[in-house]
Amino acid sequence: MPDLDSATHPLLHGLNEPQRQAVRHLNGPLLILAGAGSGKTTVITRRIAWLIEEEGVSPSSILAMTFTNKAADEMRERVQRLVSVPTEQLWVSTFHSFCTRILRREGDRTPMGRDFVIFDPSDQKALLKQVLAELKLPEKQFHPKRVLELISDWKNRCLLPDEAREEALDAWTRKALDAYALYQTGLAHHRACDFDDLLLHTERLFRQSVVQSAYAERFKFLLVDEYQDTNRAQYLLVQHLARHHHNLCVVGDEDQSIYGWRGADISNILDFKRDFPEAVQIKLEQNYRSTQKILDAASTVIANNSQRLGKTLWTQLGEGEKVTFKLADEGRLEAEWVVGRIREERYRFPDIKQAVLYRANWQSRPLEEALRAANLPYKLVGGVKFYERQEVKDLLAYLRLLSNPFDQVSFRRAISSPSRGVGPTTLGRIEGAVPEGGTLLEGAHVLLTSSALKGRAQREMSKFLDLFRRGQGELASLGLASIVRWMLVESGYVQMLEEEGTLEAEGRLRNLEEFVNAAAEAESLGLRLPEFLDRITLAADTDQLEEAAQISLMTIHCAKGLEFPVVFVVGMEEDVFPNRNARDTDDGLEEERRLFYVAITRAQRKLHLSAARRRRMMGSEMLGMPSRFLRELPADVLETPIRWGTELYLSGEGSYTAPRQSPGGGGHSVAAELQRIRGLFDRVRNQSAPETTPPPAPTVEPEERAVNADAWPKGTRIRSPRFGRGVILGATGQGDSLTYTIRFESGEKRILARFGALEKD
Repeated sequence: MPDLDSATHPLLHGLNEPQRQAVRHLNGPLLILAGAGSGKTTVITRRIAWLIEEEGVSPSSILAMTFTNKAADEMRERVQRLVSVPTEQLWVSTFHSFCTRILRREGDRTPMGRDFVIFDPSDQKALLKQVLAELKLPEKQFHPKRVLELISDWKNRCLLPDEAREEALDAWTRKALDAYALYQTGLAHHRACDFDDLLLHTERLFRQSVVQSAYAERFKFLLVDEYQDTNRAQYLLVQHLARHHHNLCVVGDEDQSIYGWRGADISNILDFKRDFPEAVQIKLEQNYRSTQKILDAASTVIANNSQRLGKTLWTQLGEGEKVTFKLADEGRLEAEWVVGRIREERYRFPDIKQAVLYRANWQSRPLEEALRAANLPYKLVGGVKFYERQEVKDLLAYLRLLSNPFDQVSFRRAISSPSRGVGPTTLGRIEGAVPEGGTLLEGAHVLLTSSALKGRAQREMSKFLDLFRRGQGELASLGLASIVRWMLVESGYVQMLEEEGTLEAEGRLRNLEEFVNAAAEAESLGLRLPEFLDRITLAADTDQLEEAAQISLMTIHCAKGLEFPVVFVVGMEEDVFPNRNARDTDDGLEEERRLFYVAITRAQRKLHLSAARRRRMMGSEMLGMPSRFLRELPADVLETPIRWGTELYLSGEGSYTAPRQSPGGGGHSVAAELQRIRGLFDRVRNQSAPETTPPPAPTVEPEERAVNADAWPKGTRIRSPRFGRGVILGATGQGDSLTYTIRFESGEKRILARFGALEKD
């Protein structure tokens, strides 16, 4: 046997000492804390190969589980290249694939048997609709997607309906629980299971001692990748399999746990040594991806989290370039600055790959438009280009039909979203009623007045036609952004998404909000609705091919596991990053900080951060507060230190000072229009906007202590189009910089009077 202490062994060659220790560990639990870019995949595959080649473990006795089929396939292929025996019997799979294989073998011990079918999301929705109808639960209050999200959460925590009863503290949840129980009955009737059932039923199966013992005996060595991303069901599965022999190796990084919103439980990795007190812990801290300045930024920021085991990344790749921080006056200019820097990098290194990362999908729109204007090809990773997203295309159908009543394609799309009970049969009758040379709108009117439509279809068609009749009048009197907002509300589209109440629906609302911002920008250029629609169509038609694109746009979640020589992280503002829905709890804020850590550590050579002091929200310009994460960056990693000025607002590069605005304390015309349009997204915002945690108090210069004599006094009750009713607590600044501190139901906010569109209540 080769000298096991020698790094010249083929399976140990090129590894650092902690990596070699992890590869050679044999019996007992092992926790490998693998920092970003520390070569964990190499360690995992060589460890499996070591067990087979040097320890004589049969491939069939090894079970390795990860989260994606791609990762599983790569792991299996790399192991096969390292060992001299066939690895067909090696179980390397995702959790769900593993559970499917077990249930196919042991299905006779489960309610649905071996020959079950797996329901996809459309099957699940159809079944739940039947359940809701049977229980007489209206879909407006019990939207199928929202109820399915709750059922999924219960299943991922291994709770059957009877076991979840103690959580049903309110009437809505109790009725949703009734739907869960009947839904499971329906699945059993169809001999079916959904995706979450694969985990649930396998975990239940392993509670049977005979089954647990059989598989624990078979799989003598377990390895779990990305352990920080496991949910409760996956955790229990692993515990069942490792309970007898304890030969469990888990690999993960608590600092990259970013999926709490979908059930991942960071405590699984934090408490590993509580579950297995005899566990050996090995930290992989040498980074092979990034330069030291980038790693120093990441390590300093993540050190502010309390939920971590602790590690410090280091590298032999040198100090590298410092981090660039750019403050743009507004969101459009931020996107243009990013494109300008991309061009500079491409000029220096034509073949270099660059990535622009953002917190949420709605942020891609200005970046896409700036890249198209510069004729730079790009690819959108893990998402759909902005103007091709379902909700955006639905809204475009309404606007195109308003602009051109002869657009039959837009009529068919608009009449169907939201659903109005108008199916293919009714559409055929409308087409048959169109007068010669007329429109489908006219055909629908003919059908309606002939009393050929009954019930819901009649009511909905009447409202649909009235929408476009009124829309023509609004088109003549409202500006572009206002007509878009009007159409969103009056069409019922916003109400549909609000009633759905899911994370997906909220994301779609944010995309529609960003569409209104695009309309406001076009309005500022003097564009009318037809010109705006032409601009969108031409932009879509001139999209560049993606195959050769060196520029990738993606959310930070999509970027996990990837790396790029140059990385831009945009939107470094409160309510954007950290996300406004994640800031109301310590756990949520810590996950946002981990997300920032992930973003930083995607960069190999150069990291750019950017923010905007003003950003459009529903067409109104809102003043942004700087992200608290910027304050956590060490000064020595930045090209230009960040200077924190009096009002904590972005002004010039590297500083936060009060911006200059045009005179006056009231809102501009676009903002004032919000008041008339039913609040639009305010209901969603007011339900979810967390209380702002103010940053440390800035130094206030004497000349800025004076307050405008025209400022409303403390105690004045006001109304904001964004935050609803509030009470003024105080005011600072004067003239252009007059800023109110206001208490709303969602917390205290600092609002610049010029942009606040505030009115006395």
